[in-house]
Amino acid sequence: MAIQLTANMTQNWLRSNLKSFWAKGTWPANSPDLSRIENICSILKDDLDSIGELKDITMLENRLKTAWSNISPEVLDNLMDGVPKRIHKCIELSGGYIGK
Repeated sequence: MAIQLTANMTQNWLRSNLKSFWAKGTWPANSPDLSRIENICSILKDDLDSIGELKDITMLENRLKTAWSNISPEVLDNLMDGVPKRIHKCIELSGGYIGK
């Protein structure tokens, strides 16, 4: 974890101010099986691939913003709703690969 996120003062503030805060050590380091950002990146990539060649960085930025805004709150909720189950499975497998 980044030092800023593990500092005692930061941890205490987050614990006091966030309803669902997970303290340092709760989230296994380098756990792609638990990372929903991989799914989001895949959704964005599929969207970008569907439109063909991007001519310049501005076109890429604009298309990414549009693609991101097209991801519905329901999709994001569904991705996050599965996290507790995946965490329990990861613990059950002692950190082993849990698949999709």
